[in-house]
Amino acid sequence: MDGLTIEIIPDGRLSKNGLRRSNWRTSQALVKQAREDAYVLGLIELQEGVWETPDRVEIDIVQYYARRPLDFDGLACVCAPTIDGLVDCQILSDDDPSHVARYNMRHEKVGTIAENRIAITVRPVSE
Repeated sequence: MDGLTIEIIPDGRLSKNGLRRSNWRTSQALVKQAREDAYVLGLIELQEGVWETPDRVEIDIVQYYARRPLDFDGLACVCAPTIDGLVDCQILSDDDPSHVARYNMRHEKVGTIAENRIAITVRPVSE
């Protein structure tokens, strides 16, 4: 098993600062939608290949940005509902520290805003 990658274009209101500024009903709906979207994307990936849910994984998050990158805590906040959706569709057993061995985040500059996205890769870890 190599790894599984999904790409998202998250709503900016899911960032740490965006959640602080918005009404709880709005943010709750955004989180729910992001989680459902990740669930569907995860199911699509599961249908396309062979994936056995590993007990321990490594999660790599890469933000491709054109203007300004999110800070790392904002990037984690934006990706949290997506990772929960991957747990829901059983790509991950759970997202707690006993199942996630490493959590890596980085940024890569791209040329245009149209290329903005976040790639989340899940890889099994054998220990």
